[in-house]
Amino acid sequence: MSMLSRYLPMPLAVLLFAIGFTVLPAFNATAALSDEALVALRDGFEARRDQQFAELEGLPLQRAEKRPPLGEGRPLYTRHYSYSITDFVMRAFWFDQDIEEANEAFAENFAYYRDDRAARNDRDSFYWAADVNTRIMEFWGKDGSIEAGRLTPESEAVALEAMWLFASEHSRIADTDYESNMTWHVWESENHHIQIFSTIWHYSKLLSESPEYRDRTYEDGHTPGEHYAAWTEYAKEYMRERARKGLFIESAHEGYLFMTLKGIYNFYDFAEDPELRRLSGLLMDLIWATWAEESIDGVRGGGKSRVYAGLGSQRGVQGIVPLLWYYAEVGDPSRPSANQFTVLTSDYRLPLIVLDMFHDPEGRGDYEVRSRRMGLAEEGFHGNPDYRLRTDFGGILRYSYVTPHFIMGTQIMEARPFEDWTMISSQNRWHGVIFSGHPNARIYPQCQGDSPVFNAQWSLQHKGTLIAQKLPDDGYNRHANASRVFFSEAGLDNRMEEGDWVFAEAEGAYAAVRPSRGGYVWDTEETHMGDWIVLEDEYAPVIIEVSLKEDHADYAAFRDAVQALPLSWEGATLQYTGLEGAALRFHTDYSALPEVDGEAVDLAPERVFDSPFIQSDWDSGVVILRKGERSLTLDFN
Repeated sequence: MSMLSRYLPMPLAVLLFAIGFTVLPAFNATAALSDEALVALRDGFEARRDQQFAELEGLPLQRAEKRPPLGEGRPLYTRHYSYSITDFVMRAFWFDQDIEEANEAFAENFAYYRDDRAARNDRDSFYWAADVNTRIMEFWGKDGSIEAGRLTPESEAVALEAMWLFASEHSRIADTDYESNMTWHVWESENHHIQIFSTIWHYSKLLSESPEYRDRTYEDGHTPGEHYAAWTEYAKEYMRERARKGLFIESAHEGYLFMTLKGIYNFYDFAEDPELRRLSGLLMDLIWATWAEESIDGVRGGGKSRVYAGLGSQRGVQGIVPLLWYYAEVGDPSRPSANQFTVLTSDYRLPLIVLDMFHDPEGRGDYEVRSRRMGLAEEGFHGNPDYRLRTDFGGILRYSYVTPHFIMGTQIMEARPFEDWTMISSQNRWHGVIFSGHPNARIYPQCQGDSPVFNAQWSLQHKGTLIAQKLPDDGYNRHANASRVFFSEAGLDNRMEEGDWVFAEAEGAYAAVRPSRGGYVWDTEETHMGDWIVLEDEYAPVIIEVSLKEDHADYAAFRDAVQALPLSWEGATLQYTGLEGAALRFHTDYSALPEVDGEAVDLAPERVFDSPFIQSDWDSGVVILRKGERSLTLDFN
């Protein structure tokens, strides 16, 4: 399918009228690049890829060590060992070099898992490289699309045997019954879930094409072809449901999103069902569009889930971000490895409107982004390995305020007990602000914790004002300790303390932070990549104010304006008016939703995606992308 075939033929206004979609006023953004420039950017993907691939030519195999087990009773941790082999095999076959050694290494990797059931079934080892291994077979196996037979029949036979053992044991036709769960029963975690079923889908496809395996039956009594067909139907509904209900639970995570995307890329490139291919392309259009509208130089802002403390919270360029150089010349080039090979050898390309969004932050202007997100659990199914999501009410309003120089965002929700939320939603939630000028420039509130922290804070945001408070230890959070705020070393200058506030200056914005009550101290021990203030009252809401420099005469004027902002208490309710003039009420006893200008935040608005650039009604499956004169309709129905 060509890029243009994803565009619907009917005029946009006719389609919107036909489906009853509410049309918003046009947003007058000016594209920074012409159509011709955007086409050249899109079509330059292969040249950029080949430039970086050239650095790989002739590199020898360097096997990574099999690492110690990740837990008691588990086998060796072999993910990196497998990646080291797939890296070598991919570059050897790509350049038609070291073919014999590459075949031996490919077979060695699969033989290890064939012969060790515990290793084969470990959730952190075998299937992590499955997307690349199946791609190698699709490109260079007996029916290879690039050159058939470069992967020898002997090596392919070893791989198929390991694939059979895994798929036969783990695939169940009963698990493809999406009508009973709408694909929102999730195994292990969200990224694990799609890694598992996309691996089973692809293994079943390859086994169904093998004379030796096509007529055998898995442990549930069905053939590989029957499993392949059933998982194809499940995958199509999975794509539709993510568009209908706000994309992913592991929200906006650079690394876990990459692990989720790789299976979708293989659906797009290798599905024989044209509808699965179409839906996969549309979903990637939507995913990359949501990234573009909340990014500065490819680094994404806004509320996130499962973002670990330390480097995971403090670095901007990680996970999928380096791929944006290939797609859009955003960021810097890097050496390809591991699952990046799946993306870099795919036929998928970003639509012109998404490239425009990445390249025109000034033209995008200042705007709010709202989206509904899933997170609430069916009663009794909040934890690993069987997560079951409520589909009537996700419980989360993801809110961001985007400008060319800063992006502030959070996930607004009720103060609910720990067990109300799936742990893949409540784990290590991240919110705060990122700045232009450096990919690591940021300020964010975060509770200290020695292990994964769950359901740590709740919050309210209106444009450049964020209020965040620690949730109680009893029944709400898990492992959350001191309330802190991080100031990055990179990208922030002229930090100073005046009154109750800590101020900082970024490239195009000013920032201010204060506890709403009590004081703070500086953490003098943990200083990696930045500094922390620690609130003396761990349950005091913290306030963060960020404003564009252009809105103030100078830094001193900003500081004066912030220190004049009204803050008062009405019992347990914090009343505060931010720089944008909205009256905010935050109930620190967790008794009610926060309010903006007297109205409680609506956690279930009509639209699942609502910004100047992406709009869709909840559960409709029709998404409209718009920027200036460009528009693109993504119809998942």
